[in-house]
Amino acid sequence: MRCVLAAGLVVFANVGFVAFGATGAAGDGSAGPVAWWKMDEAAGARALVDSSGNSRTATCGAGARAGAGAKGESAVWFSGETNAYAAFTAPALTNFSFAAWVNVDGVGLGEKPYPRVVQTPSFFLHLTFNESERLGLCFGVGNIQKGGHWVSAGATFTTGAWAHVAMTYGAAGTNSQPIFYINGKRVEYALGKPSGERAPLKAGPAMLGNSGDRSRPFFGRMGEARLYACVLSSDDVAALARKTPDGGALVERPIVYRDRLPVIDISGERQRHVVIAAGTEDVYQGHATTLLMPDNRTMFAVWCLGHGGFCGPMARSDDAGLTWTRLDDALPPGFRKHGNCPSIYRLVDPAGKERLWVFTSSHGMDRLMSEDGGTTWRELPPLGFKCGMPFTGMIRLKGGAHAAFGQTRCNKTEEAVVMSVTADGGLTWAAPRVISQKEGKHLCEPFVLRSPSGGELCCLMRENHHTANSMMCFSRDEGETWSEPVDTPWGLTGDRHEGVQANDGRWVIAYRDRALGSSTYGQFVAWVGTYDDIRNGRPGQYRIKLLHHCGGPRDGYGWAHTDTGYPGMELLPDGTIIATTYIKYWDDARKHSVVSTRFKLNELDARK
Repeated sequence: MRCVLAAGLVVFANVGFVAFGATGAAGDGSAGPVAWWKMDEAAGARALVDSSGNSRTATCGAGARAGAGAKGESAVWFSGETNAYAAFTAPALTNFSFAAWVNVDGVGLGEKPYPRVVQTPSFFLHLTFNESERLGLCFGVGNIQKGGHWVSAGATFTTGAWAHVAMTYGAAGTNSQPIFYINGKRVEYALGKPSGERAPLKAGPAMLGNSGDRSRPFFGRMGEARLYACVLSSDDVAALARKTPDGGALVERPIVYRDRLPVIDISGERQRHVVIAAGTEDVYQGHATTLLMPDNRTMFAVWCLGHGGFCGPMARSDDAGLTWTRLDDALPPGFRKHGNCPSIYRLVDPAGKERLWVFTSSHGMDRLMSEDGGTTWRELPPLGFKCGMPFTGMIRLKGGAHAAFGQTRCNKTEEAVVMSVTADGGLTWAAPRVISQKEGKHLCEPFVLRSPSGGELCCLMRENHHTANSMMCFSRDEGETWSEPVDTPWGLTGDRHEGVQANDGRWVIAYRDRALGSSTYGQFVAWVGTYDDIRNGRPGQYRIKLLHHCGGPRDGYGWAHTDTGYPGMELLPDGTIIATTYIKYWDDARKHSVVSTRFKLNELDARK
């Protein structure tokens, strides 16, 4: 049984792969592409003609513009917004192949940075951002619980240039595996998750350039997309990738780093490191934060098990973080039902009463509280706030109250930063109010610091589309009003900022690096500079690579290369800074660990 790639080109479906054989749209053994969109329509066209003869015309949303290619180039431009899509009706399939040309501008404005190339009722193919401006592929089939999921490994392609992407899949069995291709060459996949059930591919509404709920829009151009009811061979795919939509040859673009600050790398200096909780092949220690008590010796660390998973772990150090004792068994049993990235704070009410608080977000800001310095803990009812994360920023206001900062969803694809105030040391909180949001931006995970004069607050925010810099806003009236958000300096672009002010007045702010063009993209880094550098948008002095994250495609999920960087930052009287995070510390099968590193600025200044 044969599969016809295009007019005049005939290949056999079982070359270079298990002999599944070709299966047509109706399962009757018919051959050839079941859909073929050349994307050569004139500007203004709202329909992409199916040249396969199967009448699967794709209808464009307002954010998909035909005739948008450069001179002599056949392509459709997708805006990266929710209305960017080309809708068609997918056939029922058993074995299939999909191929398309893509020229990617960025991640788009979807809920999460997983822009779809194609999605049908039974499978999707989306882009993954493996590092700054380098892309790979992810394929999923079947339902969430029993379906399969794979991520490409090894070769990547880049934004701003044409690339040919393709994949094949034989869905006849429960252990079927896809094959990925980038620019006509086979690419291995990471540790995928085979489907737990036979996954016949259903007919129904489908999309080019978005997901069915329009939350995963593609951003850039797409050319000549093809869907086949068979498994193509490597030679077949190579034939499809010979010429780009503009008629030129493929150009492989090397990675070019564009660091705008010096980088001091202390990540390999293991004498600085303390492993607080080691991961194993089965246990993922995730998302740690820390608290240093006023005696400058007692420290607490709290984290969860799994990525954004359930809580339970807590540890205490009585020697400023050099050795640790686990406290899990002393915590309320209900804490194990809390979830998602716990944060820990010390609040003192106006009467001088100290309380330690752990916040989580699984049930609307759950709380754990200690009134005896962390010896005993008890649960309090959740605050009932709508939140994707617990509080990530906390600062004492001039009047003695405390302001906490978090995030809330303001629409389907964007989040906003909120502020809540407690006047009684954390027992009661005002309803959160939005202090910063911006159309087209996804603002979350705020960190707030105070100016040297004390008269201004600065809020640094993660921007979760990751297409530009992080953002910041300012208040000169103790949080009553805030300025419009603007870009941070390039060197402060990252996720989940947390910082300390060194003894000489400089700020050291740690985060997961998301600066485009950075040589440490996805790693645990810290920025060093002054408050005035931040306020005036100046670059700062330098960045530090704190620890090396060994995550990558073999971990089996698309964001593995950036799965680190939620930090705790503490300053000791002698100038020692203790930076703690969750990280894939060992380059082997062991999962994430909670690890800290220690350094002083005066010893690093000389390395610039």
